[in-house]
Amino acid sequence: MSNDKSSIKRQHRDTMFRGHFKKPDNFLQLLKHCSKGNTALTVEDIEPFDLESSVAVRIRRNDVSFITKDNRLIILIEHQSTINPNMAFRLFLYYIELMQLWIKANNINLYGEIKMKNLPVPELYVAYNGSEPLEEKVSTFRLEYEGLKIEVAATIVDISFDKLEEKESSNALAGYAYFYKVYDESKQAGLTGEEAFNNARMKCMSQGYLKGFIDKEEFVMFYKDILDYDTQLLKEGEARGLSLGIGKMLELIKSGFSPEEAWHKINDEHVKSTTSHLKE
Repeated sequence: MSNDKSSIKRQHRDTMFRGHFKKPDNFLQLLKHCSKGNTALTVEDIEPFDLESSVAVRIRRNDVSFITKDNRLIILIEHQSTINPNMAFRLFLYYIELMQLWIKANNINLYGEIKMKNLPVPELYVAYNGSEPLEEKVSTFRLEYEGLKIEVAATIVDISFDKLEEKESSNALAGYAYFYKVYDESKQAGLTGEEAFNNARMKCMSQGYLKGFIDKEEFVMFYKDILDYDTQLLKEGEARGLSLGIGKMLELIKSGFSPEEAWHKINDEHVKSTTSHLKE
């Protein structure tokens, strides 16, 4: 689904992802899966460092990122429920903006006589839990021109519940993935957003997932976000569907298209049909 339409709330998956994995313990469990266990970092080694609190970069905000306390490494993990071929470039932009904040926080004078030390090295991941099969495991961006050479690679990892090796109820990633597995299956079965949320919540509680998080007030905020998102999605779909067939419009929205994407798809099909008819 598209998330760049101001008329539609920020996707609830991203909202929950940020809130859940900004906790160091949860973040490390996510990182363990993304790096295939190739990390020795502990909670004592890292601290949150993201674009959330910066007014200057509020227009663009990354999902979750932690920096090591020795400034050796910064890890960015971006959530995606749709396949996006530009993730490496997007993460590169986030890294540059984060480094601007880091330079300011460390009182580094780029115009002074002292040469700046090495920047924290970026480690980039995309956490994907969409319905489309994930074919590419790496997103890349490359720019090379007359002495300038930039190469960026972001590892794309499927975090859907069925793809996880560790599914214990105590695992933060397993809890997040299980909630959305049940939620998506409930929506596909025809349940409303509220019904799907309640079903996913009850099943998580019965299985012990998201313990200590799912019953807190902040989780209720995600609940409201889900309902608002679905309601606005439906209203926009209905508005556009009046002239182009509301049944088809809502069918596309339920299958994962944003209202804008669904409208363009129906419109394109209408144009092709008209053009074909004229040729005949």
